[in-house]
Amino acid sequence: MTAAATGRDALAGTVARVASGVPGVAFLRPGLVDLFRSSARTAPPAAAGRTPGGVRVSRASGSEPWEVDVQIVVRRDHHALTVARAVRDAVTAALSEAVPGAQVTVTVTNAV
Repeated sequence: MTAAATGRDALAGTVARVASGVPGVAFLRPGLVDLFRSSARTAPPAAAGRTPGGVRVSRASGSEPWEVDVQIVVRRDHHALTVARAVRDAVTAALSEAVPGAQVTVTVTNAV
């Protein structure tokens, strides 16, 4: 794994941790691999060498700002727009030191 990929995965892990901790977030939208993975495997995604489901971190070039896409599922008893804004603000604040200027997009994919 390259240093850039390792940095991207660490950034995605931070985003996942922060987003999951926002009140009203039920969970991050699982990726296709997470849906098909055996229920016996309980290791966190970072241990498996992949980024967490529901988080995509990319960059067009080394000089471009990071683009962070977070897909969440909200709890039904919370207002989806309020939760999405809270996730965006929390992720932006968490990344402000390490990657200033990151563009954070939050998508609500469902409510449970």
